[in-house]
Amino acid sequence: MKNITITLPDDLYSRMRVEAAREGKSMSKFMAELAESRVGRALTQRAALDAFLAGPDLPGITSERASREDIYADRLLHRHERDAVSERLPRTAEAGDRAALDQRARRA
Repeated sequence: MKNITITLPDDLYSRMRVEAAREGKSMSKFMAELAESRVGRALTQRAALDAFLAGPDLPGITSERASREDIYADRLLHRHERDAVSERLPRTAEAGDRAALDQRARRA
């Protein structure tokens, strides 16, 4: 919590003190509630994100988001389809065999 000092006219201070007493609150609590009613309550991170996404649509950010499966359906192959598409090269080259590695790179 932070402390602040404010300057009020005497008559306003008196009226606020009376109103706070009527409500059974300290001046600090009364002033905090007045400020909160003016600027609003702090949002949780989830509430802030929901409010942002509920706003006007921005490029790339819409309320009607596609599922992960829809986004990647055309780009990725399923695990069982990969072996049929890619040809496996024979493992003839050793790690240090530069000529064999160059030959494999040209075939790929």
